[in-house]
Amino acid sequence: MRTTFSVVKRLVVVVATLNVLVLGLLAVAILIDRAEDSSDAAAVETELPVTPEATTSLPKEPAESYDDTDDTDDVEDPEADELSPLAPYPPPYPDPFEPTDNEVQPEAKRLGTSVAYAATNYEAGATVDDVLGMLPAASASMADAMAAEVQIVHHPGKWSRGTVEYAQLGGHLNGRISIFVVIRQEVGVEGSGEAERVETRTMEVRLARTEAGAWGLETIASAGGQPVARPADLSPVAAAVVDHELIDLPDTSAWDIYAGFIDQQLLRVMLDMAERTPYSVVVLQTGHAYNVFGTDRVSNHSVGRAVDIYKLESELVVDAHDPSSEVYALSEWVVSRYDIREFGSPWKFPDAVAHTFTNEVHHDHLHIGVNPYPSSSEPPPEPEPAAEQ
Repeated sequence: MRTTFSVVKRLVVVVATLNVLVLGLLAVAILIDRAEDSSDAAAVETELPVTPEATTSLPKEPAESYDDTDDTDDVEDPEADELSPLAPYPPPYPDPFEPTDNEVQPEAKRLGTSVAYAATNYEAGATVDDVLGMLPAASASMADAMAAEVQIVHHPGKWSRGTVEYAQLGGHLNGRISIFVVIRQEVGVEGSGEAERVETRTMEVRLARTEAGAWGLETIASAGGQPVARPADLSPVAAAVVDHELIDLPDTSAWDIYAGFIDQQLLRVMLDMAERTPYSVVVLQTGHAYNVFGTDRVSNHSVGRAVDIYKLESELVVDAHDPSSEVYALSEWVVSRYDIREFGSPWKFPDAVAHTFTNEVHHDHLHIGVNPYPSSSEPPPEPEPAAEQ
């Protein structure tokens, strides 16, 4: 029994000794493994800074500038500059002209201004044919002439914005009507929202009654002419009219003055008027029909001796028919002058020195015609009634 106990005791000691050895070996193995991990980590840290991919693969812009929902961010887009919200764009299209409540022939004015509007509002890629395609169908016999006028206000490769400042009746007879449209045209290059060229033109749009009785486009009779350079020898009175801060003069009319088309007596009257009140001109010569509309009589506009005015200060003639208005007061002064040959307005002045008349066409403006320069100090001979406009 003692021998068996002794054997068991020795076995226990051997097993215990083996367990201690195993535990020791495990501890050593763990320490060696940890040392190797530390060595590997140190090696990685020393290699990263000299690896090109590790320094160039990171984004150089803030993370918020990227959209991780779009996998096309890194693809180069040739139209990116054009589509960028920061890229400048042409200004928006202006509002169409709307006649006041006092206008006569408002539908004709809406159509006439819409034609001038369409001719001067287009994008940089539009061709003349594109612009013509935006206009109502015109008389076939006048298509080529109208295309030539549209060509004047078309600037290839550039955008255009036309703002209608006013529309005046130029004549109304036998189912036809003439509308003078004062329009401010701004032209700019593609990619820029700033206009590089600004011109205020007087365009004449002619309409005719259709078989259904509505107004239809006949033609654009004038796009306001071609620019004329200011001459170095411009007369003092002409320069004073063009430069006067109280005379709102379309560029079309300024070009008439530069070209020497306007009588000196009319320029003197225009200067005298500006000393009394600011005013806005519709037309001198270019943009007006050569003959009194619908007749064979030459208009005084065509010989440089008449001006049409649609506004005094901020008061439209069409809205100032009361005799207490400033427009009426100025009219009384105009018709008292001996150098005034004819005066058309919303009123007739029976006792005036000048020949005065009123009709539907002169409901919205003052027409002032003068005697040729130099004017006589004596009352002029009685003009023929047919010499209106």
